[in-house]
Amino acid sequence: MSDPQISIDLARIEHNARTVVDLCRASGITPFGVTKGTCGMPQVARAMLRGGVRGIAESRFENIRRLRDAGIDCPIMLLRSPPLTRVEELVRTVDISLQSELQLMREISRVAERLGRVHDIILMIDLGDLREGIWPNDLVPTVEAILELPGVRIAGVGTNLTCFGAIIPTRENLTQLVAHAQTVEIMTGRPLDWVSGGNSSSLPLLLAGGMPSGINNLRVGEAILQGGRDTFLTEPWQALDRDAFELTGELLEVKTKPSLPIGQSGIDAFGNVPVFVDEGDRLRGIANIGREDVIAEGLIPTRPGVRVLGASSDHLVLDLTEADPPLAVGENVSFRMNYGALLTVMTSEYVEKVPMRDVRETGEAKTYAIETDAIGGALVVVQDVAQRIEHLGFERGAEDADKTLTLSIRARKRDVLPFVEEAGRRHDALGLIWIDSDAAMMPDGEAGLPPPENAVLSRMLTCLPPHIAPENIVLIGLRNAAPEEAAVLKALRLRVFTMAEIDAVGLRQAMRDAITLASAGTRGFHLCYAPTATDMSGWSGGIGGITVRETHSAMEMAALSGKLRSLSISGIDAALPSPIGAECANFILSAFGKTIL
Repeated sequence: MSDPQISIDLARIEHNARTVVDLCRASGITPFGVTKGTCGMPQVARAMLRGGVRGIAESRFENIRRLRDAGIDCPIMLLRSPPLTRVEELVRTVDISLQSELQLMREISRVAERLGRVHDIILMIDLGDLREGIWPNDLVPTVEAILELPGVRIAGVGTNLTCFGAIIPTRENLTQLVAHAQTVEIMTGRPLDWVSGGNSSSLPLLLAGGMPSGINNLRVGEAILQGGRDTFLTEPWQALDRDAFELTGELLEVKTKPSLPIGQSGIDAFGNVPVFVDEGDRLRGIANIGREDVIAEGLIPTRPGVRVLGASSDHLVLDLTEADPPLAVGENVSFRMNYGALLTVMTSEYVEKVPMRDVRETGEAKTYAIETDAIGGALVVVQDVAQRIEHLGFERGAEDADKTLTLSIRARKRDVLPFVEEAGRRHDALGLIWIDSDAAMMPDGEAGLPPPENAVLSRMLTCLPPHIAPENIVLIGLRNAAPEEAAVLKALRLRVFTMAEIDAVGLRQAMRDAITLASAGTRGFHLCYAPTATDMSGWSGGIGGITVRETHSAMEMAALSGKLRSLSISGIDAALPSPIGAECANFILSAFGKTIL
C-alpha cells in the first residue's frame, strides 16, 4: 500500500441508516441522510437510501453535482445558504434548502421566477446555538416578507444545535420550534411539510422519549456514518455500528528514542507550543499520514497499546512500546476516527477511498444456473457447457440463489436486459463490466423516442438504477462509436477503455481497474461479453479487437476476483462459425475458473 487509504463498509452504513429510520418512524419523524462527511460519495448515499432515508442532505454544490452525475435522483437538501453568485445553481439542482437571510431569499425568488420554478425552503430559526437562523423576534416580519416572494415557498422551519455553541437539543428548545412552526402555519394558511429538529445530536433526546410532538424531520449524518461516536458520548447506542470507517497507513520508521525532544524548544510548524512528558526511552513509529490528511487528535488506534503522540504535515508519530502484537517497518497501522478526523480524511486527495459492500463477506459461488434462448441453448448443448462447468466443481443451483453464478446466452444483445436487471435486484448493488466493440449508446431521437434496438447499454442506464449505478459501469474494448454515442459517453462520465488505451496499458491493467471500479461499494459485478470484442481467426466480426488470449485473461481475472456474480454472452447467432462458438464456450469456462493447471 503506497498511500494511506480509508475503507468504507457500506453494509454497516446501511445498517445504521435503517436503525435510525426505524427509531424515527416510530415517532413520526422522516430523516434525511447527510453525506457531507464523505464528500457526497455516491456509494454512501445509496447505502443510506437503501437504509430508508427520505433524501440526501449536503452542504457543497460540488458534492451535489457528484451525486446527480451518479444518477441519484432522490430529493436533495442543501444544508447551508449559497453565495449570491450560485443561486441559479441552487434553483436548478436542489429540491429544498435551509435559509435564514432575507436578501438571499429575494435573489432566489428572482432567479426561480425567471426559470419558471418555485424553490422550497426550510426557514431556519436560531434557538440559542448562535450559528445560522433568524432570531425568534424577527419570525413574523420575515415570514410576511417571504410570502411576497413569488419564487419561494416556505416548506418548513428548522433549527441547528450543537454545531457551534454546543447547545444540546432539549424538550424545551424543540417545543419552542414546534410553536414557531404553528405560527408560520397560521400565517401561510397551510400545514408545513417539515419541522426539522436538528441533526444527529437530537437522537439521544428521541431515544430517551423526550422529543416533542410536531417534530417530523432530522438531518442525520454522524450517527449513520460513525454510529454515534460523537453523538452518544456517555452511553453508546449499542444498536449502531461504529466501525464503518478505517484509516490505514504504513509504518516508515520504527526506532527507540527519548520521549523528550533535545534542545531549545520553540513553536511547531502549526504555531503551537508542544508539551511533552518524560517517559524515558520509548519505541516510536512514524506512519505515512499527516495533518494534510487528518486531524491527528481524532484518531483512535485499532491495535491495543498503540498511542498517537502527534503529527507534522506529512508524518504521524506513534508510541509503539506496548503495541500488541508488536509492529515493524512496512506493516500497516489502522485507526478509527471521530467525525472531524473523518471529514478531513475524506477531503484529502492523498488518501485513497475504498468503498466496500461488506468487509465480512467472503466466499465464491459454488452453484450455477443457465438461461438461454433457442440459439444460446444450442450452443450449450453442442459445446457441452453445463457438464464442463460441473467438472470445475459447480453444482446446478437455483437461479435466484444469492451465491449462484448465473449465465445467460442470447442471440440478441437487447435480450440480455431483463437478465441483468434481475441480477441487479437479486444482489441489491451490482457493478457492470461491458466487453464489446460497439458503444451501444445511441441516444434518444429528437421526438423523445426510445433508443434504437441496438442501443443496449443506453437502455440499460434507464432501467438498471438503483441496483446498478453509472459509477460502477466500465466499458472495455470499444472501437466503434458514432459521434452522438461518444458525446453521451463523455457526458455520463462512464469509464471506457478503448482499444487505443488497451494497446497502451495492456488488457490486464484495464481489467484490473475495471474490477476495482465495478466492485466499489457493490456485492460484485455482472460481466457482459459480445464476441465481436475479440479478434478471432477466420471471422471478420472481431478484426482489430482484443486477442483470444486477452479475452481468456479477462475472464480468468473476473473469476479470480471472487466478485463475478453473473455472466451474459450475447450476439450468438445461427451464422456464427462453429470454431467461434467453441471459443465462446471456452471463454465461459475461463469465467467459471478454468485454468491450464
